[in-house]
Amino acid sequence: MTVVELTPADLLAEGFHARLNRAALDHAPHILLVRNDGFADGVPLPLTFANPCLVDLAPCYRIRGARIRPEALEATLARAREVCAAGHGPFLIELLVGP
Repeated sequence: MTVVELTPADLLAEGFHARLNRAALDHAPHILLVRNDGFADGVPLPLTFANPCLVDLAPCYRIRGARIRPEALEATLARAREVCAAGHGPFLIELLVGP
């Protein structure tokens, strides 16, 4: 099981969606952890993405996801590991950090 740490700027990079799609098609046991500080390359998320709620990408790829605060990280990682171990593919976590 792999935990892949990302930032909102990584979502702007070419290939991110293809990578997410491939992980979903392969049912790869990846936990994708996006540390969301509200900015992507110095630009506020509402000016960067049509929907600044990044975990909304999860259902687009038929994977599970959660939008959480830091205090829920350990419990959510445990749940994500269970999902991956049960063969249900990747899990996207949007960790809201900052103000």
